[in-house]
Formats: sequence, structure tokens, C-alpha cells
Amino acid sequence: MLTLVLSGMLGLLGPAHATGKRCQMNAIERSRCIIEAILADISRSYSQVGGGGISAIKQNSTTSFTVSISQEERVDLLTYEATVDGKGKVSVKKTGEDTRSR
Repeated sequence: MLTLVLSGMLGLLGPAHATGKRCQMNAIERSRCIIEAILADISRSYSQVGGGGISAIKQNSTTSFTVSISQEERVDLLTYEATVDGKGKVSVKKTGEDTRSR
């Protein structure tokens, strides 16, 4: 079982947040847990909500994800890295931000 825990870099993501969520340990469930943690962080920390919303979530590797958020003339790209400890705790932190013009 995985326990979902959010953690962040001070100033970017704020303090760690534990949800108590439990997930099964297979590739699909692990991805789902990580995506849920990322979405929770975006809801809490992303302030530019006037655009078109989330347009894509891409898994770059087993533990790296990029979220595309459409804005009027650009797409914001937020990259997250996840870790899973020996007890199945999932932690995510934002590792990069980029913007692409449309």
C-alpha cells in the first residue's frame, strides 16, 4: 500500500501536507497517486487560474511528470518529481517551471 504525502520546496510549494490516502503498489495505482498529489499541489499553489485549465499531464519517467496549463497566449509547464519510500509513502515536489508561447 502507498500512503500519499505532499511535500514541497519552501516558497514554491509551502509546507508538507499529508492526506492519509492509501494506494495499491502497482504502476497504474502509483501513477494515479502521484497525479493526485500533483493536482492537490496545483490547487493549493497555482495562482494564475484565469486561463483554460489543465490541458495535459505527461509522465516523463517513472517518477517525473509535467503538467501543461493553458493560458490565453501561453502554456505554463510545471514539472514534478515524485519519490516513494520503503513504506510506500509518495512525496512530490515541483522541480521546474517553464512557459511556451502558442
